Amino acid sequence: MSERGFILCVSGPSGSGKTSLCDRLAEEHVFVRRSISLTTRAQRSGETESEDYIFVSHQDFEQMRVGGLFLETAEVFGNFYGTPRQPVEAALAEHDVIVMDIDTLGANAIKKEYQKNCVTVFVHPPSMAELERRLRGRKQNTPEDLARRLKEAAREISESSNYDYQLTNLEFRQAYEELKRMVFAERRILTP
Repeated sequence: MSERGFILCVSGPSGSGKTSLCDRLAEEHVFVRRSISLTTRAQRSGETESEDYIFVSHQDFEQMRVGGLFLETAEVFGNFYGTPRQPVEAALAEHDVIVMDIDTLGANAIKKEYQKNCVTVFVHPPSMAELERRLRGRKQNTPEDLARRLKEAAREISESSNYDYQLTNLEFRQAYEELKRMVFAERRILTP
């Protein structure tokens, strides 16, 4: 048996816990790398440059997009996000897993381009009421922003049937163990 590298696209509504799940996976396993997206949005309190995101100007982002340096790009709530191509291809070449938390549009674009080397996981919140509670608990959203995020969550959940795997983040430890089982199962390749 040998092991394969692949792109692990993890999607779910804001507040579902997808980022924490991805972070834990990368922290605990040497064969898992974290994809760091570039964004034009302002850095939030508590975020670390080059760990959470790489923060760039609109002009720099557009130059990189035109230069073909992204696997995918998206506009989310007026800000641009992009997945850099080079770290993903380097991870695949070294048979590592590169994990990214990414919206449904980005996951679809990457799955289309990398078909056999991409595994998609959708993280559901326990309920919309719990999702709203989590988002309110962050105390970072205006009422308008909260309404937009909940509307977007409903749209994303409606697309979850397109994913290879789905899990519900009712309790973090249990959701993480389920994600880990998925990754280890996908990593194994039987050799003839």
